[in-house]
Amino acid sequence: MDRPVVKITDAMLEAAGALVHETQVNRTRVSPVDTLGGILGEFAFAQWLTGDWRKNEVGSNRGKADLFGLIEIKTSIFPFRESLNLVIREDYGAKFKDVYVQNIINVSDAYRKEIVPGTEVIICGFATHAQATSKPAEPMTMKGGARTPYGVFKTPISALQPMAGFRSFFEALAKEKGVLLDF
Repeated sequence: MDRPVVKITDAMLEAAGALVHETQVNRTRVSPVDTLGGILGEFAFAQWLTGDWRKNEVGSNRGKADLFGLIEIKTSIFPFRESLNLVIREDYGAKFKDVYVQNIINVSDAYRKEIVPGTEVIICGFATHAQATSKPAEPMTMKGGARTPYGVFKTPISALQPMAGFRSFFEALAKEKGVLLDF
């Protein structure tokens, strides 16, 4: 499947690093780079959608969807492979978001998770809330075999809607919700 790719720049890394402390949510942090990766994922998606990574809402959207109040951007930091999933914690999935987009920050080492300029962000696809939460939530097996104490909704990235159809889907959604798009 053809997936958009955005390369992380020095400017993106610097700006994201400056936002980590104010945007970090400890309950969702699994690794030291999770917050940085989430911010970079939002930057990369804004770059793809609007042509300017600075047209993001990081830091001003607490408690709301990540972009335009409609798009929730989920980002994983992992070497890309087709068997990865869009993962949404059960408690988080109970809060309605119109659409989820899955990004993978394609690092070379799953354990070091080093993000440097030029690292690719692969925009894997999207799902509506109903699609992303349609199967029962189950604990997820982590590296080393431990299972999460909470349930997660998992959607294989191969089952996500292709990004080629995202713009028309999103424009119709924004119109339906009365959201004015400024890009």
